Amino acid sequence: MTSRRRVLLQLAATASGAALPASAQAAQRRSLADPFRLAVDEALADSGFAAHLQRRFGRDTGVAIALVRGPARELLEALGRGEHDGALLNTPQAELALDQLGLLRGRQPVATSDFLIVGPTLLRSGLDALGARTQAAPALSALAKAGATFLGATPGSGTQELEAGLWRAAKVAPLPPWYIPSPGRDALAAARARLACVLVERGVWAAAGAALRQARDFGVLVEGDPLLRVPVHLMRSFHVDHPAGKLFGDWLASRPGRQAIAARPGYRPLPG
Repeated sequence: MTSRRRVLLQLAATASGAALPASAQAAQRRSLADPFRLAVDEALADSGFAAHLQRRFGRDTGVAIALVRGPARELLEALGRGEHDGALLNTPQAELALDQLGLLRGRQPVATSDFLIVGPTLLRSGLDALGARTQAAPALSALAKAGATFLGATPGSGTQELEAGLWRAAKVAPLPPWYIPSPGRDALAAARARLACVLVERGVWAAAGAALRQARDFGVLVEGDPLLRVPVHLMRSFHVDHPAGKLFGDWLASRPGRQAIAARPGYRPLPG
């Protein structure tokens, strides 16, 4: 363990944001050369959630986090090999599989995120008639029968894991020509440009800006179904034990951490 990481262990008691002596503050500044590498799923990055926690944690503890953005499954594989110190992800099934292999430590639920199905607003009347505006599976079935264009999520992302489960619940196999594989990084912008449907995290929708959210021809089609809620977990690699990992987990469970989570649209801290 490096001397900088030993310093972080000594700072674990500062998760509540207590004032630090000047010597400890200087040690924290030196620790910035050895930040905690936190892998985060695309949606948690695009919504600004991960960066928000990074800033608030840094403000409260003086400890640096370096964010690594990508599809959750790809990040999980790297975490299992010890290439990242920890991960903040929304892929419970994939995480559990790795956890059962003994490749994770301290897997900790920290929040829930909420997803939406968005698309052309002209489709709302048909979903209203079916009572499917709050039921994801019937809505997806109806959209498929209508041949509504639907853009798939990034392969390996937390959004794709949820989407696959929703199609199974709807008993629909998403296929061309109406189903289009992931267009790349910004699926929401691509869906808006094509007037297509897409599954998107509420936090990403909120971060997209008022112009998009207030568009008359494009908006939220389905929301509020419990199937659209996904847990967010913090976990650490079994192969590395950066001391800031436990500090970050303790901070997320503390009052300042829970307040930071609650401050972002689409995220709810777990009951304390």
